[in-house]
Amino acid sequence: MDLKAFSQWIHDWEIKIPLIKEWNKIKWTILKAIDNGVLVDCDNGAFTWIILSKEVKELERSHYDLAPGREIELEVVNPDIRHEDGYYIVSVTKLLQYDVWKSILAKFEKDEIITVIPTEANLWWLLIDMHGIKWFIPLSQLAPIHYPRVEDWDQEAIFDKLLDLIWKEIAVRIINIDEDEKRIILSEREALKEEREKVLAELEVGKVFDWVVSWVSSYWLFVTIGGTVEWLVHISEITYGHVNNIDRLGKIGDKIKVKVIGLENGKISLSSKKLKEDPWVELPKKYKVWDIVEWEVVRFVPYWVFIRVFDDINWLVHLSELSQKSVNNPNEVVRLGETVKAKLILLDPKNRKIWLSMKDLDSDTPAEWKAPAKKTTRKTASKGLEDVVKNLEEIAED
Repeated sequence: MDLKAFSQWIHDWEIKIPLIKEWNKIKWTILKAIDNGVLVDCDNGAFTWIILSKEVKELERSHYDLAPGREIELEVVNPDIRHEDGYYIVSVTKLLQYDVWKSILAKFEKDEIITVIPTEANLWWLLIDMHGIKWFIPLSQLAPIHYPRVEDWDQEAIFDKLLDLIWKEIAVRIINIDEDEKRIILSEREALKEEREKVLAELEVGKVFDWVVSWVSSYWLFVTIGGTVEWLVHISEITYGHVNNIDRLGKIGDKIKVKVIGLENGKISLSSKKLKEDPWVELPKKYKVWDIVEWEVVRFVPYWVFIRVFDDINWLVHLSELSQKSVNNPNEVVRLGETVKAKLILLDPKNRKIWLSMKDLDSDTPAEWKAPAKKTTRKTASKGLEDVVKNLEEIAED
C-alpha cells in the first residue's frame, strides 16, 4: 500500500472511530459462534467484536436470530476493554432492556394479560428479573390458589410455599410502572378479574355451587370457585352441631357443595349446613321426653360427659346424673367410644337444648323422676334444669 492509500485508510478509520463509543447503537453482522460467544463486525471484518456467552443466551431467550450473516443492532459497552482472546466486547443488555420496556408499556396501555416466570422469592413478593428490569408480584396480588396461607403466619412456612412458585408460569396484569426506577408491579388477581366478575354475576341467594376448600382455620373454611372467587364458611354454617376439630369437615382440595345465603355490599354469606336436614327438627320426630336412648360417649370435660345425640349434635350429662352413687371422675362410669343408655329429661328443639340422665334409667314414668337436690315438682325441676343448661353452649364450644 502506497503512502497516499495508507493515509486515506487512516482517515477513513478515524472517521469510524467516533462511532464506536460507549452506549452507541451500531448495526453489526453476525460472523460465527466460538467457544466464548458470538463474533460480530460492523465493517466487513475490519472491526471484529464479541458478544459473550451469557448475553448470547439472553438473546436466544428473546428469540433473536443469531445465524451467520444476520444483522443486529447492539450497544457498545467499554470499548477500551478487550476479551482474553483479543476481541473488544459488545453488550446486548441495554438493547434487550429497551425492547422489554417498550413491550411492557404497550401491554400496560392495552391492559393485556401476560405470562411471567418468577425467579426469586421473599416474604413480601415474588421477583422476576427481565434483563435487569425488576418485576414484582406482591403477596396481596396473588390469586387464592397461590396465596400462601399458613397457620399462625409462620414465616418459614410462607417462604416455603412461595418457593414452590419459582420457575412456574403465572398469568398477571401490570398494575403499576415506575419508569425512573424501572420497577413494575404485577397482579395475578387482576389477571383473573374477568373470570371473577363472571362468577360473581352468577351468584344468587339460594343457589348452590361446588366450591373447593382452599384453606382451613380454627373457625373458618376458605372456599374458592375456579381459583378466582374465594370466601369463607364459618364453622357455625358448616354443621348444626359442635365441632372440636374443623379438619374433619373439610381438607384443602376437598370439593363441597355450598349454598349462597346472603349477598350484600360485595359480601357473600355461605352455608353448607343449610343443605342438610336440621337435626333439631328431626329429633322431636324420633324422640320424646323420658325416652331411653343409646348414644356414644365422645368426650369428657370436668364434671361433664359429651354424648353424641344426632349427627354432629353432642350434648352433656352432668357428673351428678351419671350414677346414684357419688362420682368424682367420668371414667368411673363410662369410657370414650362406649355406647351408653341415657334418659331424655329435657328436649327443647326451639332453644336447641337437651338434658340427659343416666342414674334413673329404672324409673318408668315422669312422676318417678328424682331431682338431684331437694324435693321439687317436675315443673320446678325442669325450670332448674333450664337454668343449669344456659351455659352449656359455651362449655361445648371450649
